[in-house]
Amino acid sequence: MSTVTVEDIVRRIDEFAPPVLAEDWDPIGLSFGSLTQPVKKIMIALDIDADTIQEAKEQQIDLIFTHHPAIFRSQKTLNAMDQRRKEYIELIQAGIAVYSAHTNIDAAENGMSDWLADQLGFPKERQIVYTSYQMPYKKIAVYVPKENADQVRKAMHKAGAGEVGQYKDVSYHLDGWGRFTPQPGSDPAEGQINQETVVEEVRIEMMFPATIQQTVISAIQSSHPYEEPVFDVFTLENAQKAFGYGRAAEVNQTTEEMIHTVKRAFKLDGLKYGSVSTKKVHHKAAVFGGAGEKYYLDAKKQGATLFITGDISYHGAQDMLRDGIAFIDAGHYIESIFVEKMAEVMNQWKQEEGWTVEVYQAQAQKDVFKFS
Repeated sequence: MSTVTVEDIVRRIDEFAPPVLAEDWDPIGLSFGSLTQPVKKIMIALDIDADTIQEAKEQQIDLIFTHHPAIFRSQKTLNAMDQRRKEYIELIQAGIAVYSAHTNIDAAENGMSDWLADQLGFPKERQIVYTSYQMPYKKIAVYVPKENADQVRKAMHKAGAGEVGQYKDVSYHLDGWGRFTPQPGSDPAEGQINQETVVEEVRIEMMFPATIQQTVISAIQSSHPYEEPVFDVFTLENAQKAFGYGRAAEVNQTTEEMIHTVKRAFKLDGLKYGSVSTKKVHHKAAVFGGAGEKYYLDAKKQGATLFITGDISYHGAQDMLRDGIAFIDAGHYIESIFVEKMAEVMNQWKQEEGWTVEVYQAQAQKDVFKFS
């Protein structure tokens, strides 16, 4: 495997959490460094702070991948006259690249919203609380020699093609005959130079979300026996994939039981909550990462009577109770689950790509709030 660069890793991040899913105000992406930088060791962290930077330097980190962007407010100068700018200068001097995926990973399938729901033990049958983006599906049709059809089909499925609703490995197969004449300079898997060749082929068709198009094409090219695989890609007008924030699901627990569930799931010393009764049974609850206060009515539309999020304001809490929604404010730091979960995903990519990079989980970062 050649040297792994920031760009190699960013490619997989952007496929997993497409930048188009991010809010317009969200400064995701590469904050520091260059896409061409080699990466031998990557750190996964929730935020960039002084402790994280020091830990990154001690661990000889080349790239820090964070959930919260390093630069939220625009800077007019880059001097050492305040602590935040000192941290930025330290990153530059250390030659450490920083890449962030924030609201795009909140909205991504199997991203932050699903990680939080999984941690709480929500069933897999769940709804998006707030749909933020509708992505078109595409369909690809590829022509393959009949004896190689299974290997190409499996490679396409592994790349993510062929998922339709609750079904996986969905494809269509049509038998036919392919005709071609290899030209001088070619290296045909079938036939001879300057001789017309007729091969029994199959046409394989699959749907996939638009964001993974290049991954699916690469899977075809690496598994297909021909030098020049023939395929067609179509944009579908009748199918879209929904992405968005928060997840709602059946829980059938009381407020009191859900408080214990949340504290245990995220190892919390304390939290805030509001409910007309701790004994009230909630048949459906919703979890929303970060500061999700303004989305509680969307959770209510999904049938939730309990809303779990962070950073709920005093007046926001009043509004929720007034509108019949109990709440649990578990704090913004529950998103620190990003570190463990993203490291698992990154290690999976390592195996798939053959990367020789070490994935390190940040240890120094702690919640800024303490309870007494």
